[in-house]
Amino acid sequence: MSENTAIPAELMQVMNYMEVEQAQHEGLHSIYVALQAPLREAWDTQPESARNVMESFEQFHAVVTYTLAGPTAELLTMVKNNEEKGEESSEAQTDAMLQQLFSQGIKMMIKDLKKARRDASLRNEFLAPFRTS
Repeated sequence: MSENTAIPAELMQVMNYMEVEQAQHEGLHSIYVALQAPLREAWDTQPESARNVMESFEQFHAVVTYTLAGPTAELLTMVKNNEEKGEESSEAQTDAMLQQLFSQGIKMMIKDLKKARRDASLRNEFLAPFRTS
């Protein structure tokens, strides 16, 4: 990872909590950056009771980033495997698939955030990386 790119504190907390290998930090940071605008837009439209589940947007942003890392890696691996088989997909197609993945992931995480208002175990899942022991 470039020395000029600082990983946000909340994302670093999630990565440390989930014991993410150093080699994966740059990929997670890329997802974090890509999610910023659409996730902020979705967050800003939520009722305050849902937003209050987390201490900040940045915490939610970090949790969503980690949650979408697996599906993002799977999608990119699938595209690479298809290209190796000679099934070319354009960069625009790959971008469209990523945008769809992010959109669906954001919807799912917003839905879970709303559920967490009344579900203590789900709320604890969201907040676990940020609790100091």
